[in-house]
Amino acid sequence: MSEVNSRLLKLVKKMGLDLVFCNMNRSGMYYADEKTIFLSDKLLDTNSDFQISHELGHCIKKHEELSTYYNISEYHRNKVEYEANQIAIQILLAIWINEYDLQKEQLNAVKFMEYYNIPPRLELCVRETMLSYAK
Repeated sequence: MSEVNSRLLKLVKKMGLDLVFCNMNRSGMYYADEKTIFLSDKLLDTNSDFQISHELGHCIKKHEELSTYYNISEYHRNKVEYEANQIAIQILLAIWINEYDLQKEQLNAVKFMEYYNIPPRLELCVRETMLSYAK
């Protein structure tokens, strides 16, 4: 079993949320009514920090209030998911920098993405986030 980052777990608890691994057909979901992030138990053997942060992104942005918008079309769903991904990357970058005491010139997008299992399609978002941090 891969351990969830302790700083990330503290953030989940600070937000008053529970984290539950269970048998499900999707990687994860945030269920606002229960104040719970559910993750697939298939993620137990991998670094699930990105998926947890992604679901935190939905919580932070109160995406549960956008369910009609989310379900209108794939375009709208993708916008909401991308916003959650952006927040996830920001959360994880702050954790990564603090844990490894990195300076802005030491940031490496590829290593960061590999460590947190961030999908390659989000490389531009990772690089933009790193650039904004470096300013």
